[in-house]
Amino acid sequence: MVLIASLFKQNRSWILGYSIGTSLYLFFLASVFPSIKETGLIEGKLESLPPELLEVFKIDPTLAMDNVINLLGGNYYGLIFYVLAILFALTFASRLMGKPVDSGEVMLFMAAPISRRAYVSASLVVLLIATILFVGLNGLSLTLADVLFDLAIDYGVMWTLQLNAGLILLVLGAIAYILASLFDDSTRSYMVTGGLFALFLIANIFSGFSERLEWLERLSLFSLFDANAQVGGDVPLLSLLVLSGLFLFAALACYARFTRKDLTI
Repeated sequence: MVLIASLFKQNRSWILGYSIGTSLYLFFLASVFPSIKETGLIEGKLESLPPELLEVFKIDPTLAMDNVINLLGGNYYGLIFYVLAILFALTFASRLMGKPVDSGEVMLFMAAPISRRAYVSASLVVLLIATILFVGLNGLSLTLADVLFDLAIDYGVMWTLQLNAGLILLVLGAIAYILASLFDDSTRSYMVTGGLFALFLIANIFSGFSERLEWLERLSLFSLFDANAQVGGDVPLLSLLVLSGLFLFAALACYARFTRKDLTI
């Protein structure tokens, strides 16, 4: 518990930055939704866009303005969230693996003495706390907006989105942690991991260009978080199970890799 508290305190600023920043964005967007819907400006803009572009970003213009969750499905819970999830995972891995190894801070923990398994466990708990704060505050900000502005939010869909988003954050964070442990140079690990996650993002985007490229979606982790499908009534049970399995596997790999890592100052 002491190690977890120490690591959380060291990383509190960026964790709260992501959590509060995204929550304020969601609250603002939800609060202005009634005015936006009344003017009909966004509906007109969406209908004027090429169908191919709407397909790439998986936006259905006929549903986008039905309610605030539909709007967020094509706005926040699309490309914006994917990019935020990548940055979140990279920051986590850099702050709790890459930079501590670079600076020799991990060696100080080992001399405390704290076992490698204990350090990995504490890191994963911090990842879990950061993820809960991220999606939890996002959900609470939308709940507050609903109470204040009577947005008629479907809480079942909203919290399912938060659960799916949280699992994506956990999986990406664990993968980034593993990759960071493969290198002694935090900058290099950051670039390699960022490149891999960028490929996931590109594959997801390009899969919407044509039917012949739809197979690319299978190469991307982001295919396991389709907000628009959930808004349309789909229950992402398979995606949730797959992501849970991937996180469990990645967490075990974190232990296996770090316990064998050659730590040098």
